[in-house]
Amino acid sequence: MKKVLLAAAIATLSISAAQAAPTLYGKFNVTLDQIDNNGFKDESVTKVNSNASRIGVKGEEKLTDKLSAVYLAEWQISADGDGDAFTNRNRFVGIKSDGIATLKVGQFDSYFKNAAGNNQDIFNDHNELDMTAILVGEDRLKNVIGFETDKKLLAGLAFNIMFQQGEESSALKNDAKGQKGSRDSFGDGISTSLTYDNKDYGLAAAVAGNFGVASKYNAYNSELGSNTIYSDAIRVTGSVDLKPAGLDGLVFGALWQTAKPTDDTVATTSGTTVTSFKGLKENAYGITAAYAIPSTPIKLKAEYISATTELDGRDDRKQDLYGIGADYNINKQARFYGVVGQQKRDWSTTSTPEKKKTVIGLGMEYNF
Repeated sequence: MKKVLLAAAIATLSISAAQAAPTLYGKFNVTLDQIDNNGFKDESVTKVNSNASRIGVKGEEKLTDKLSAVYLAEWQISADGDGDAFTNRNRFVGIKSDGIATLKVGQFDSYFKNAAGNNQDIFNDHNELDMTAILVGEDRLKNVIGFETDKKLLAGLAFNIMFQQGEESSALKNDAKGQKGSRDSFGDGISTSLTYDNKDYGLAAAVAGNFGVASKYNAYNSELGSNTIYSDAIRVTGSVDLKPAGLDGLVFGALWQTAKPTDDTVATTSGTTVTSFKGLKENAYGITAAYAIPSTPIKLKAEYISATTELDGRDDRKQDLYGIGADYNINKQARFYGVVGQQKRDWSTTSTPEKKKTVIGLGMEYNF
């Protein structure tokens, strides 16, 4: 009898341990890139790039029949040895109601950013071709509470909203960064999206908004220094998979967005000189295409993204990002790939005199 009880106890402990065990996951994405006019300077360089390689742990633990605790902690790792060994990416803890919604607290990608899925951000993570290089809104937010409805609840329609706490002193004012007053309250920044996914028709779409969220305006990086600007933005994205129409493997994607400071008060100060950025605004769009050649491991990709940034009293600044690539998929975990891309802009500065830079790269990605 004691042996039976002991065996039962060991089995119970084993089941509990299995339920509580987190999942280890990650991705190594390493390329050898030849870049001409690196940093928009008259120089060429060959780089080994880590391209947001990462490692993390995640899990889901049943609390009741309907409720589960969920958690995730993820770090970016420097696979090429440059930079910090580990830097923060997404991390959260939350509670999930099966088939209804999830509430999360921590640091994770804004819903505005996530509104652009894999079919719109097809070169995601590549150092030179990720649309982060020219678009406002590709942000990961700290000190946030997020609420996400399950797609199954409303037949593919989902609503997401995130509240960010600035956690600042009430004495600190942010007028020069685009939001009047201090950020010391609940929901100083808000990111929200409404998404729709219908695999039967090959359709996916989203509309997203940021309100008071700190973002970078790439066209004025050098003038704004390290300052991010608290901004309001709208993003609309969509994609269509033509498999239901008989064109297996062909997918098109599109994106449009507009962004401007929450309050038109952006300025920088150097000594006694104040530079106004009144009228700051960015309008952007992008189109993408991907074709997974049937019965082969090859997938072809192409993108074009354009952003125009306005400022009162100055000429508009336009940036274009072009990219083509080919994947050779070994299996669901591993792929080899090549890319050719170019970023162009219609202005130059003393420190960055070139108006275009070009990249040719070969890489491997492995997911575990």
